[in-house]
Amino acid sequence: MRLEMNYSKYSLILSISGIFIAYMIFPPFNITFGQWSMIAIPIGFAIYLIGVIFGMIAYFKKEKGLIKYVSLISIPLGVLFVVFISHLFGGEI
Repeated sequence: MRLEMNYSKYSLILSISGIFIAYMIFPPFNITFGQWSMIAIPIGFAIYLIGVIFGMIAYFKKEKGLIKYVSLISIPLGVLFVVFISHLFGGEI
């Protein structure tokens, strides 16, 4: 039996884990790693972007199933995250 993971499944896994890692230093999670806590934001966002890219690949390859659409729905979360970070560290939008 061969276990096959296609792009849509990778996309969903990477998008969810990337969003969790990027948001984990903010409440309600508030998981910190000392002085290296702020590095989790760009690392998590990069993982999230890789997941979005895999979702787009799955969409353009026309993979079967609905998981590709669920992973593409997470794109507005990335936009909201960028707005949140720019407002938090920039002071104004």
